[in-house]
Amino acid sequence: MRTSPLSRQTVRTRVTLDGPETYEAVLDPTDRWHGWVSPRFSLDTARQLAADTAFQAEQHGHDSVDTIHVIEGGTDRDGRPRAVVMHIRWLYHDEGPEASVTVIAPDEDGLYGIGGWDWTWSIATRECACGEQLDHHVAPCPNCGRDRDDFALAA
Repeated sequence: MRTSPLSRQTVRTRVTLDGPETYEAVLDPTDRWHGWVSPRFSLDTARQLAADTAFQAEQHGHDSVDTIHVIEGGTDRDGRPRAVVMHIRWLYHDEGPEASVTVIAPDEDGLYGIGGWDWTWSIATRECACGEQLDHHVAPCPNCGRDRDDFALAA
């Protein structure tokens, strides 16, 4: 898993795995793997991914869904949450923990690179009132000048 150095051009946006769920992320839109983006997430978003992937595994079976897990350990002396974020690839479970478990450490910005260079993340799009389809973070609309708050996530 790669992490984006601070010198890269990053944006705050929302990403999706081509489903209805979108997640707030930080990413470099030019840092791509086969066309897919490599997002980094806050601990709160990692918790949401953990809940969503657990639900998907229950619905579709663990052999077809990787899951994210956040193990909480209170707070440290500075009041920051202690957490371990893990990515479980259930399809590789029989090959042992080295093949099926990845511990995801936070990067220098405190963000977790979940699924980058592995999952097919794409930037969520928004549809402006003028009909223009835009990446979530693009504002104002280059077609009509509306701010991002003036249009909603595309269906």
